[in-house]
Amino acid sequence: MKPIQISIYETSAPCYSIEEEENDDHPWYQDILRYLKNHEYPNHATGNDKRTLRRLAIDYVLDGEILYKKGNDQVLLRCVDAVEAKKILEEVHEVICGIHANGFTMAR
Repeated sequence: MKPIQISIYETSAPCYSIEEEENDDHPWYQDILRYLKNHEYPNHATGNDKRTLRRLAIDYVLDGEILYKKGNDQVLLRCVDAVEAKKILEEVHEVICGIHANGFTMAR
């Protein structure tokens, strides 16, 4: 049996947080949106990047200014940025739906 080597690091791993992205003016889907609107590629895109962007854009639909992703069952899923996603999650869990938990979970 081979021994297992475990490394312990003194510093913690970096965490990705939505708060970091709140000041960002470019949502994650910006390149896809620009390609579907104007058939423009990012300035730094290589040939492989352009081909990948064309393949990704096949699964997206543009309706006015709103970008949707086609789901497997042809349901359109709206693309949102990090700020809007956080707002939606807070609204669903705190306002509209409230807390849906049984008594035991609520007691804990």
